[in-house]
Parts: sequence; C-alpha cells; structure tokens
Amino acid sequence: MITSEILQVVIVTLAVIAVSVLCLLIIRKRFGHPLMAKHNDVAGFIYAVVGVIYAVLLAFVVIVEWEMFCDSNSKVQNEVQSLASVFRDIQVFDEPQRSLVQHEILNYTNLVIKEEWPLMAKDQYSEKALASSRRIFNLVTEVRPANDYQKIWYQDLVSRVNSFCDDRNQRLEAGKQSIPLFMWDVMLLGAAITIGFSFLFGTEELWAHSIMMAALSAIVTLVLLLVMALDHPFHGIIMVTPEAFEDQLNRFMTYYAAQPK
Repeated sequence: MITSEILQVVIVTLAVIAVSVLCLLIIRKRFGHPLMAKHNDVAGFIYAVVGVIYAVLLAFVVIVEWEMFCDSNSKVQNEVQSLASVFRDIQVFDEPQRSLVQHEILNYTNLVIKEEWPLMAKDQYSEKALASSRRIFNLVTEVRPANDYQKIWYQDLVSRVNSFCDDRNQRLEAGKQSIPLFMWDVMLLGAAITIGFSFLFGTEELWAHSIMMAALSAIVTLVLLLVMALDHPFHGIIMVTPEAFEDQLNRFMTYYAAQPK
C-alpha cells in the first residue's frame, strides 16, 4: 500500500531529477559537448574529492540520526518497563492503594496511546497524560506500608515510580531533538554543488549523461529525505510507534481478566 508519505518522497525525488536533467540540457546547449569534454580529466580529480567529502558528511549525519532515533525508541521502552514495574510492585500492598494505582496506570497507558502519541508528532504532549502521571506518583506517595516486608518493597516502588516520571520526561524531550539548521544548510548546499558539478562533464551521448545525472540526483535526494525522516522520530515514514505501550496494555488487561471475580 502506497502511503501519502511514500508518495511525497516519490514526487520530491522525481522533481529533483527533472530539475537536474533540465539544467543539464540547458548547460549542454549553452556550452556544447566538445568544450566541456576538454576538461574531463581535471574535473574528474576535483569531483572525486568533492564526492568523497560529501559522502562522508552524509554518512556521518545518517549515523548520528540513526543513533538519535534508536535512543528515542530506547526511552519509550524504558518508560514502559518502569510503568510495568510499578504495576507489578504495587500488588504487594493492600487495598485500596493497589487498585487505585493499577487503574490509574491503565488510564495513563490509554491516554499515551490514543491522545499523546498523535500530539508528539507536533512536538506537543497531552495535559491529561501529564495529570495522570502525577496522580500515579501521588497515589504511590500515599501508600503506607503495613509491615517490614512492605517497607522493603516500598523503597523499590518509590524508585520505580521516580524512574517512570524521569523516563516520561526523557521520551518527550527525545521528540524535540534534531540536527542544527546550519547542518541542514551545509547538506543542501553540498547536494547542490555535488549535483551541479556533474553538469560540467562532457559525454558524447546525451542520454547516458542524463541517466547518470538522474541516478546521482535520486540517491542524494533519497539520503537527504532519509535524514529528514530520522530527524522526526515520532512521525513520518520512519517513526517510533506506541507498540510497546500497546503490548504492555494488553498484558495489564490480561492480568485483570485472570483475577477472581
């Protein structure tokens, strides 16, 4: 199935290819093949240096963006694990604290999946999910251990709920991380230079030169679009999904279904 994002990628790539080939035709018509062919040897050495520098730059940016994307996904996993630990550890304590905390965890998980995740695509967060996370924290602080055994578990429970709150904040901040605008300027200018420099080569067959130009324009455009996709981890073609929350919610619901009525 072709999504709107994939269609946009195809349109942008074809547009860049069309512009590049058009510029090539204009330059060949203006200067002619024989004149440009005289400088192929010198231009080849210079273009090799330009190509290597730009390839290294793109590779570096892609690696950095991929690490940031994986880090965002890791923060989501950490939050889910902390939330699941609070849900598990609260079972040691008596009612009504146990049910209150577990029900609020269910409410929070639903809010993150249904409301907050779409908002994160806009670098926003859910006020309801934030309020729910605070209620989870407050409910845990209201727990009063009844014996020494519960006191031991309570220390771990407090540590877990603090980790949950920290992990939530880190998840929200991860969605705002991006490479500097100046780096985007450098990459776009480098793309223009790399593609534009190839116009200066003289080949006898126009169709061969056009195919090579189209291939170069396509690969540079696709790599830049890949960087753009990774730069926004919570929306787009490549995104961190709420699957971890959904799986954990199913486990919570399975737990409740297994409880005696």
